[in-house]
Amino acid sequence: MAEYLKRHYLKEEEFLEEFYDVAVVAAKLVDDAWRPNPDCNDSSRRNLDYFLSSGQLNDLFFRSAAVYHDTNKFSSVQIVLESSQRIVTVKVKSEDGNLVGEKLVDKIKKCGS
Repeated sequence: MAEYLKRHYLKEEEFLEEFYDVAVVAAKLVDDAWRPNPDCNDSSRRNLDYFLSSGQLNDLFFRSAAVYHDTNKFSSVQIVLESSQRIVTVKVKSEDGNLVGEKLVDKIKKCGS
């Protein structure tokens, strides 16, 4: 069945308001290297961006999430996580009423990227 993009989130706190259970599944896929932060705000995002650009951000942080639906109901989410060393994309989908996750991308960043 075809999926369509329902919503794209750039703010972690907004994503977690609706999809915290999905975030828990995603965090387990990356061995808890990402800790979902429902208290994230613009100030903490600026701090994260600073530490990311200086190469000092070891933990993964939320970059964005894309929520997909099929026939007007949730079908999956793709979450992009980033640290100074790597970028990870995980997909969590609904299968028979259960959330199932898979890692789509887990790349080591090259110097200067």
